[in-house]
Amino acid sequence: MIVKTISHTSTKRVNIEKLIHYVFDPKKMEHDHLGRKSLTVKKYIRGYDIDKWIDQLIENDDKRSFNHSKRTVLRHEIISFAPQDNKLLTRDILKDFSKYYLHHRSPKSIGVCGVHYDEAIHIHFIISGIGIDGKSTRISRQQFKEFKIKLQEFQHQKYPQLSHSIVDHAKKKV
Repeated sequence: MIVKTISHTSTKRVNIEKLIHYVFDPKKMEHDHLGRKSLTVKKYIRGYDIDKWIDQLIENDDKRSFNHSKRTVLRHEIISFAPQDNKLLTRDILKDFSKYYLHHRSPKSIGVCGVHYDEAIHIHFIISGIGIDGKSTRISRQQFKEFKIKLQEFQHQKYPQLSHSIVDHAKKKV
């Protein structure tokens, strides 16, 4: 699977709303042809009203212990699977990946994710830039690379049938 990350630095409600509404667009989260229903997984966030999620994310960022102009308010991260593995990706497998990611990527952060059933199934994560303790949850590029390798090992050990989605995150970029 491919892992992509985008940092969002804006504290403007309209920008946070735009991201949340994109990720949780019902048209992207259901797939009539395969009979798939929307899947949302949350961590440290209450309810299923996305407008209240926005409030909770803003409130959490307001508790930041150290403010600066280039802070990361939200992380938008995506894991994508190969289209050849779409039929193998059950709701339970997607939920398992989502829970693993939210638990291990940033253990103290508020997080929520939604699955998009496009040509290649992928999971969008929205993760707060600070933990519930008010401290930054930033990790280095090396730490993020190590996390991707652990995610790859999780996939390889638990779901070896997803062979088309295996990417070697340990190899160096050319």
